[in-house]
Amino acid sequence: MKRSSILTITLAAATCLTTAVWAEHGGAAGVHGGGGHGEAPEFHGDTSHSGSKTSGTGSGAAANFQARLAGNTGLATRLQPLLPPNTTLQAAAQGFKNQGQFIAALHVAHNLNIPFDQLKSEMTGAGHDSLGHAIHDLRPDLTGKGVHSNVKLADHQAKNDVEESNETSETSGS
Repeated sequence: MKRSSILTITLAAATCLTTAVWAEHGGAAGVHGGGGHGEAPEFHGDTSHSGSKTSGTGSGAAANFQARLAGNTGLATRLQPLLPPNTTLQAAAQGFKNQGQFIAALHVAHNLNIPFDQLKSEMTGAGHDSLGHAIHDLRPDLTGKGVHSNVKLADHQAKNDVEESNETSETSGS
């Protein structure tokens, strides 16, 4: 029994690592509006059940994820502590390409004690830096490996926020 559990865990870990490497090297580029180095993928947390999903590009996609944020009270509750004082979720999200990029940026700002408005400006202003480049610009003391691990951590945290808020909304809506 223990041997099959170890094999299952090993296979799951290998699959995750292979998928992450494949995506990081362009295999998933464009699939969900991310895939490049330092870019957060979009996590589709559509609770409207309309069946429409966006690619994370264009102004319609940005408006769509902002509308989903407004309608997802579970996600809003999870993200509120990460927002700067006196900032609404919708105002903070404005300008980001997709939900995953926005939520990952919130986590990076919180994790690394970087002012969110500065990180947002780097990512959405002229030049549109990726999350990794924005971290490097604002925290030049971090090594490339440190930047990469912080991007991965924030991506993981963002994905967890969306998944857990969807699970909460599904169980409370049933």
